[in-house]
Amino acid sequence: ILNQDDDDQFIRNGDVDYVQDLSRNPLIGKRVIELGAGAGIPSWSALHCGADLVVCTDQGIADRIRCLAECALRNLEDIEKRTEQSKQFGGEEFNTNNDLNCGIVKVCPYSWGTPIDPILETIRCSNSQQDKELDQVHLFDVVIAADCIYMPDFHEPLLKSIKLLIHRPNKSDHRWGMALLPFALHGNTKDENVWNIVPLAIEMGFEVEVLEGVQLTPQWKNMDMKRGFVNMLRLT
Repeated sequence: ILNQDDDDQFIRNGDVDYVQDLSRNPLIGKRVIELGAGAGIPSWSALHCGADLVVCTDQGIADRIRCLAECALRNLEDIEKRTEQSKQFGGEEFNTNNDLNCGIVKVCPYSWGTPIDPILETIRCSNSQQDKELDQVHLFDVVIAADCIYMPDFHEPLLKSIKLLIHRPNKSDHRWGMALLPFALHGNTKDENVWNIVPLAIEMGFEVEVLEGVQLTPQWKNMDMKRGFVNMLRLT
């Protein structure tokens, strides 16, 4: 973020427009939850993109949850610093319409296929009025499960959790939530076993779209190229 050679006084090109860029992001005002977070990169990305609420979940392993909580804190501090710097260096072009508040982020343990009460309770512990009003009528606009479907035995509990968490239209809010499932084929099972999540999701009442994938460089030199290809499913 900062040019460390100049005593942290100068922002790199483009950072002046940090808040202005956020004001145009489609995640502004959205509630996002990540399942099977691992390092939590999608969660921190959503937070940096202006989501109002981000909930980052993974298995109830103490060190894993602690690390995610530390990452959440560091990203919050980073966003606050960049926002303040944008105000200072934005000059007259900076206006109050772009003065975005940092979103709320929560970290909690959660096992797929189980009731979502712990997630709701974690959210309600906040002092935010928005959190206190959150209930099962208005849940999450975006559910993210990145690289979580390579083990077919977990497809059903994962989909059950998504169905519990995704926002569905009601009398006061006609928006549909969505789930995004980016994944690679790791070769631990037949490819068709991984792709079987699509008919299962349809059977469970989801509409499924297979979006365009992206080829990345595989992690190791002799690795199959398909293991570096990121597939994407969108569920509504």
